[in-house]
This record gives sequence, structure tokens and C-alpha cells, in this order.
Amino acid sequence: MDKQIKILGFAGSLRKGSYNKAILRAALELLPEDAKLEIFDLEGIPPFNSDLDNIMP
Repeated sequence: MDKQIKILGFAGSLRKGSYNKAILRAALELLPEDAKLEIFDLEGIPPFNSDLDNIMP
């Protein structure tokens, strides 16, 4: 029974021209046949900073 390797990749940078995002896209072309890479985009998720918890908007 063959098992497929599932990988979730995400870049911490939100820049459209992020080098890390480019590396993830390049990795899609280099995956072995038994692997699947899903790229998760962090855009739209507000950044978290616990230092700002007490400051109301």
C-alpha cells in the first residue's frame, strides 16, 4: 500500500515578491511523485502581537 506524503507549506512574509513564497512555488516542481505540497497563504490573517493585547483599537 503506497502512502502519499502530504506537506503544508507557508511563508511567513506577506510580501507579494517574497523569496520564501517563490521557493515554495519552485518546490512544487521538484516534489517526488509520492508527495503533495499544499501552499497556505497567510494573507488576510491579522498578525498576532501579544504586546498589543491591552491596546484597544
